[in-house]
Amino acid sequence: MASSTGVERLQVDFVGELRDLGPEDVLTFGREADLTLDEDNQYLHRLLGRLEHRQGVWWLINTGSRIPLVVQDLTSRSQVTLAPGREMAMTFPNAAVQFQAGRSNYEFEVSLGIENESLFADLDDLADDGATIGIGDLPLTDDQRRLIVVLAEQTLRSSSVEIQLPTNRGAAHRLGWTITRFNRKLDNVCERLSKAGVSGLRGGAGVLANDRRTTLVDHAIQSGLVTVDDLALLEEPAN
Repeated sequence: MASSTGVERLQVDFVGELRDLGPEDVLTFGREADLTLDEDNQYLHRLLGRLEHRQGVWWLINTGSRIPLVVQDLTSRSQVTLAPGREMAMTFPNAAVQFQAGRSNYEFEVSLGIENESLFADLDDLADDGATIGIGDLPLTDDQRRLIVVLAEQTLRSSSVEIQLPTNRGAAHRLGWTITRFNRKLDNVCERLSKAGVSGLRGGAGVLANDRRTTLVDHAIQSGLVTVDDLALLEEPAN
């Protein structure tokens, strides 16, 4: 499919750090690479992988020796595991590349065909038939959805209209995550929704940490991004 489309542009998003690539570009990622994921984690390969363009197709190459890469389609539940030393054509228009190094989990997003635009264009432009795509239709990874659900859990279980939040450490413990992983995932999902047009989720002057979590939960519930049915996600084993 990718070879027939001849996609030339690729955009990579690692917790809000954007890289817009053209066919002449090669992007390496790892502990000491073009895209530095975590320079302090000695379990992470210096060069874990790279993205490159060949004959009209973008390729993901796992150059590591022991860390598999999981490529998850953000518009479905499809995923592919890429073993060390292997490569694959990037055919998912929007995908998350996920992997674990030591006790830390990492993720960056890849979008095909983006040219000098934000990774998430205006939602109106994404509709095939002119209908507006709402926030509730925004595709999320499993971890992103579980993070929102754990923050919204008390509110979803309560009949009160007031937003009730757990502490970040309590939410991380509920998910079986480290606080570092939780904070990284929270930054990622807030950045993603910000690009989709939700205000009040970016850090900075006048935006308190508790305020953005309240805004996140309020928008997620009001838009239908998460519902009571999603509470079942919290009963799934931590990964």
